[in-house]
Amino acid sequence: MMHRSHLFNAFLTPLTLIAGFTLLSLILNAQEKGTISDTRDGHVYSWLKIGKQTWMTENLRFSVPAGSWAYNNMPEHEENFGRLYSWNAARTACPKGWHLPSEKEWSLMIKSLGGSDVAGLKMQSMHTMGLAHDDKSAMNKGSVSTLLSGIRYPDGTCLGIDHWGGCWSSGQINDTVATNVLFAKGSKDVVFSTNDKNSGFLVRCIRNK
Repeated sequence: MMHRSHLFNAFLTPLTLIAGFTLLSLILNAQEKGTISDTRDGHVYSWLKIGKQTWMTENLRFSVPAGSWAYNNMPEHEENFGRLYSWNAARTACPKGWHLPSEKEWSLMIKSLGGSDVAGLKMQSMHTMGLAHDDKSAMNKGSVSTLLSGIRYPDGTCLGIDHWGGCWSSGQINDTVATNVLFAKGSKDVVFSTNDKNSGFLVRCIRNK
């Protein structure tokens, strides 16, 4: 079950996007940030303190034996976007000291970034491929947010890379449906949604308190 939203019809002008990147660079420079090495595979992730929470600003790429995939099983997509996870795999995929965020934790982070109607653009700016965070010409260089990873449907087909994507939440509706957040290229919005637990979405880990 894959629910669609008007979010994916909302796009901003290049000038608006560039202004968003400029504002975000000021925010990032004023906040605590650093890196963490995942002892399981040695991959190093960047993190950022947002309000009272500490979030990874990169997508998880740890390979869970059952329930994680590269988009279309292509290594270059894993290198750029990390891995897509089923909900069950996502629940245990974060390294020690980190966990899959709850809906409440997502909501607190979104509030810290100004609310759901602006946080989407700020989050897309936090980790982009081949782009310095303070580059005012970001969109002119064709940068792509790593949140725009596309998704993997339960039947194994993949759709939407470079255009939209989403991250799992730890919340669930029932035995087959769980909650997530969705992003679209150039959209300021963050939308909460529900999807089949066997779908593949990104994982952004949050540090344990």
